[in-house]
Amino acid sequence: MKLALSLALVASAAGTALAQSEDPKKEIDDLKKRVNELELRLGSGAAKPGETPPKPDASPTWKDLVSLGGHLKWYGFLRLDSTWSDSRFDDPRAPFWVLSEDDDTFIAGATHIEKNDDNFNMHPKISRLGFELDSGAIAELADARASGKLEFDFLNVGTESHQAVRLRHAYGKVGWESFYLLFGQTADLVSPLLPTANNATQMGYVGNIGYRRPQIRLAFEPKFGERVKLLVAVAAAQEGAVRTTNIDLDGLGVRDGDDPGWPELQARVGITAQHWVEKKWITLAGWAMYGAEETDLEVDGKTHFDTYVYGFDFEFPILSQITFLAEYWEGLNLADMRGGIAQGINAASGQEIRARGGWAEIKVAPVKWYAATLGGGFDDPHDHEFGPGMRTKNSVWWVDQAFVFSPFVLRLEYSHWRTEYEDLEPGRSNRYTLILQLNF
Repeated sequence: MKLALSLALVASAAGTALAQSEDPKKEIDDLKKRVNELELRLGSGAAKPGETPPKPDASPTWKDLVSLGGHLKWYGFLRLDSTWSDSRFDDPRAPFWVLSEDDDTFIAGATHIEKNDDNFNMHPKISRLGFELDSGAIAELADARASGKLEFDFLNVGTESHQAVRLRHAYGKVGWESFYLLFGQTADLVSPLLPTANNATQMGYVGNIGYRRPQIRLAFEPKFGERVKLLVAVAAAQEGAVRTTNIDLDGLGVRDGDDPGWPELQARVGITAQHWVEKKWITLAGWAMYGAEETDLEVDGKTHFDTYVYGFDFEFPILSQITFLAEYWEGLNLADMRGGIAQGINAASGQEIRARGGWAEIKVAPVKWYAATLGGGFDDPHDHEFGPGMRTKNSVWWVDQAFVFSPFVLRLEYSHWRTEYEDLEPGRSNRYTLILQLNF
């Protein structure tokens, strides 16, 4: 606007000057000089003689957005979950187990005072925002590719109108063709697959273990021809990074996962191969984790508590429209790995609690815009000295239907839960969820 006004004034002045001038050519040259000075002063980027002037509204380049170069890819979705259940969960928005419906006995955190106490909730907490960074090749490191991810959602403390941001992923990755180094927070090596249902908790403590934690990972993935790839990865990770209760058993201000003085260790070895379904891969892998927790004061006569798990994951595309997924595991003191129904150590005996569990599902996608999933999972802790109110088994099965009209997604999800308790009636609940989502 300023430039247009200035040029109009100059043009007006030019007409007057030319009418009065005895040397029109000199006046025209002077006016051209004044126009160029005005363009430079107003930031239009006037070009030198012989050069093509730049576009005044040129879009920013990646160098303007990323300080050291590279490319950014923003992604995410806006989502609303609406859920009704016919009995009370430990948390209606992010459920892990059903409270006992034993109305003869009340134990805080284990029973509810009313049977079949239905509830409804609606929240946007799973809405997500993230970006992926591709920094290109690093010449000094034999052209290693540098990349990374930063991702948030809002499934944290706070009410629906006062959300708290939750960090999901924050990691960098430097890699070559078959080897990479990863550092930061991302998914565990153990239990890498995710069930379709219950995205808020990803079926934690009811069959699906593993989550996200800070780690340093080394991975080797050599190819054998075009159809077979070996998977070998190890990681040093933070013990005690997931659970939020019983993290300091002796109450001395140091988290028990920090006290051993060394990190949790994870490893995964597997093979993935193409089969008759084009661009689909069969994957079979085994994995294990070992860590420890320590206290400075004795807890029921002990100061050292082991934690470990071993298991496998299996992904099998039966046809291009049908995929089968499964995981199974066994371990000890798995509260931080989302196993043992959040029970790692028996406070009465001081012993680590053993547990086993897993989940499986089959997904059918007959057309591009529709997919149906049927699955189930269980978490089965074992302890010879379970106290009243302790959770002895947790199980679930689910049906999920997704209607995808990109970028809009509508999902209908049903799940049936059963949680068993020592010396109490079990808790049962039917949970119905409507999910509306807009991807970007």
